[in-house]
Amino acid sequence: MFLAPQTPDGRIVAAQAGPGGALRIEVRFHLQDEEVRARIRGREEHLVFAARSRLARLGINVAPTSDPIWEGDDLLLSAEVRALVAAYGVAPFLADVLQPGVRVGRLVLCDPEHRLTSEEIDRAVVANELQLPAAYSIDYDGRFRIRPEGRVYDLAEPMSEATLRTIVCRADGRDLLNRIQLPRSVDRIVLEPRGGVITSCSMFLHKHFVVLESEDGPLGRHLEAVVLDPVRTRGTNVFLEFANDSDRRIVNPTVTAAMYHAMDVQPKRKRLQALPDTSLGSMEEYDVLSRAFDRLAGDRVGKRYSERLVAIVDDLDGVLAGGEPRALWQRPGGDQPLVGVDVSAQEVHALRKVESRKAYGTSLLKELPEGAGVTLLLGYFPNLIEHTQICAAALHSKIARIIFRRASYEHGSFLSARDHGRLADYDTLGVDVLWCNDERRHVALHVFRGLRGFFMEPKYVDRFRSALIFASYGSAKELPAEEREKVHRLFANLRALFGEDIAIMTGGGPGAMQQTTDLAQEMDMLVGASFIETVDQKTNQTAAFYQTFQGRSRQARQRWFEVASFHLFFMGGVGTLEEVGLTLTDMKLGVIDLSPLVFFGRHDGESYWQRLRDQFEIMVAAGRAPGWLCENTFVTDDPDQVAPFYKRILELG
Repeated sequence: MFLAPQTPDGRIVAAQAGPGGALRIEVRFHLQDEEVRARIRGREEHLVFAARSRLARLGINVAPTSDPIWEGDDLLLSAEVRALVAAYGVAPFLADVLQPGVRVGRLVLCDPEHRLTSEEIDRAVVANELQLPAAYSIDYDGRFRIRPEGRVYDLAEPMSEATLRTIVCRADGRDLLNRIQLPRSVDRIVLEPRGGVITSCSMFLHKHFVVLESEDGPLGRHLEAVVLDPVRTRGTNVFLEFANDSDRRIVNPTVTAAMYHAMDVQPKRKRLQALPDTSLGSMEEYDVLSRAFDRLAGDRVGKRYSERLVAIVDDLDGVLAGGEPRALWQRPGGDQPLVGVDVSAQEVHALRKVESRKAYGTSLLKELPEGAGVTLLLGYFPNLIEHTQICAAALHSKIARIIFRRASYEHGSFLSARDHGRLADYDTLGVDVLWCNDERRHVALHVFRGLRGFFMEPKYVDRFRSALIFASYGSAKELPAEEREKVHRLFANLRALFGEDIAIMTGGGPGAMQQTTDLAQEMDMLVGASFIETVDQKTNQTAAFYQTFQGRSRQARQRWFEVASFHLFFMGGVGTLEEVGLTLTDMKLGVIDLSPLVFFGRHDGESYWQRLRDQFEIMVAAGRAPGWLCENTFVTDDPDQVAPFYKRILELG
């Protein structure tokens, strides 16, 4: 995957009031990684401070007042903090919120040797290796200038100290900011004297990172959130924040930038080691692991819900080769079954009894020493009691990895909404989760992209994390041959516009979903699926990354489509209409970014979706829907018109 060479976020270690309402802070960057330290030492003059985006989006500027200096393995930096957008009203709360421990930004190594020349930038744009805003220019010195689109951002409600603290300090603070910071279209952007304004543009960076200039100039000064990362900078809301230090008005501020090659990094991951010459995810590895499960469980797993295999393993290679685990637990059989959990996982009221906690093998985890780092083999994905015991052990680093075999006793391979919350907990606690998936006959690793996790073989992890994802919706009924060919041309045009690193994500069912899956795979595109438990659809078995949801989790399942940057609606029925409604509502509420929507297909000589578009226009005219509902939707069956629509709406060059 591609990354900008950078330090971890620096944290405030000291703060005191400065002149004119400013806040003076000292920032420490803890460089635990020896490779990062070695890369930076002796090249400190090429380090650029990049403030956290969420601070700049609130008009909070963190400007360095010193060069970074070493203190042991850490770098120290002095900075001054000011609130530059008066309308946001954050100034009164800065001193109370920006306290020691708060993260304020990172240091990025901008190696002159990796900077692109004017010719290289132009070639990259022409070859669609990156996409810049339409209003860009490139000078002879390898700098390019961009102007924001015609929108500014206001706050939907007055700022409070509690709101500011949530945005700045909480991991999910950006979600709150996305909900309360609303775009407003303008004919021109006016930057008043001694004022500031928050704007945005569209840009797609796949293998490069951009560094904006923050010096004061006749067209404004950009705040210190100056680094636009590869992969993360792909979409419509690439925020630009401007200040005017002069006593005269500026109209349509612009910013100058340089572009650098990003690092192609192979992330360090814990790998499941098995027999020699096998790799995680292979059929051979699945066979080895499933045989180990069978041997440890005997013939009882799957017969009764209460008989839930738990094996605590120190030496996984040894167990896979036929050795014994550190501890093995099964609830003893006999004439006295545990009432309430023998037959049905739904009888969770029985789990409320304290004595029921003794009936699960995860109770053995309390006997492990701190830092044991064991592998936990589970017959089923953890239930409530097992989950609490696993989390308690993980807090003391007793568990490094969970490998489960069955997702659910009653729902086969489909996980519940609670299960997805538990997966997020394990990720937070640093516990790897793998699925010995009998249906797919492979071993899949659970990997997060943003807030959403998917299962996949590790060979797909890098592509999954970097791909530009298009959500593809459609019916369980197949598309006509002519429409299928149009979809093929559409995918080819999308690759011509956005480059090779594209993925298609579907609902994972048959019909149009299977057809788009097959087409994408024929074109060597990564394909994902968000499976839902239904009686009328069989899940496809070829998706490279996937997640599963029980039937009660239909709306929760839609959250996993948040990883997509764009949404394509092919011919569908009632289920597709539900997905249209959920997607539009998510955009209206700011849950996902506002992006162009394409409704594609023709039926009986007419555009399949035109009457829905007509209804959108009625809703907007009646004041019951936002104007972007019509502006950002495109109804067509011509695959050659979709790319120009994207370029127009995104204002790409």
